[in-house]
Amino acid sequence: MTAISKIALVLLAVPGLMFGQHLDFGFGVGVKGGVPITDIFKTTGIITGPTSLTRSNDYLVGPVVELRVPFGFALELDGIYRNAEYNLTAPNVSARLNASAWELPYLAKFRFPIPLLKPFVSAGGAYRTFTDLPANITPAHNAFVLAGGLELRIRRVRLSGEMRWLRWGEPSTSTGVRLTQNQGEVLFGVVF
Repeated sequence: MTAISKIALVLLAVPGLMFGQHLDFGFGVGVKGGVPITDIFKTTGIITGPTSLTRSNDYLVGPVVELRVPFGFALELDGIYRNAEYNLTAPNVSARLNASAWELPYLAKFRFPIPLLKPFVSAGGAYRTFTDLPANITPAHNAFVLAGGLELRIRRVRLSGEMRWLRWGEPSTSTGVRLTQNQGEVLFGVVF
C-alpha cells in the first residue's frame, strides 16, 4: 500500500466513523438533580429597614425522558421538583417562606460530534406550578430556557452536567417579597 493510499484511507475512514457515531438515535429515561445558583425569592422596596432573606434549603430533582434523533439532535422533557425554604427577617417581621414547585422544561438539544466528551446546547421553554407558596405571591408559570453542558457516554449510560438559565414572566410585586425572573441552576444527570 502506497503512502497516498494510506492517506486516502484515513481521510475517508475517520470522517465516516465520526459520521456513524453521530447517527445515534433512540429513547432514554433517567434522573436529574442539582442545586439552584440563584434564589427563587427576592425582597422588594416595600419593606424598609435592614432586611435579610436567607436560604435554608433548596434543591432540584426529577425524572427525564429524551428522544435522540440522528445528527446530534434530541428532544428532552424533564419533571424537576424544587423544594425551597427561606427565612425572612425585617423590622417587626420574621417569617418562614416555602416555595415547592414542579418545573416541566421541554428542550431541543444539539450534541456536538466530538467522540468522548460531547458538549451540548439546548433551548426551549418551561412550565411551572407551585404546590406550596405564600398566598399573597402570584407566580409566573412560563419561562424561556437556555442550557449548555457536557455529556459522557459509557456504553448505554449517559452522564451529564449542565448549567441552565430560565427567564420567567413578570411576577407580581404586591408584597415585600416576590419571585425572581432569572433563575440559574446546575444539574447532573444519568440517562439509560
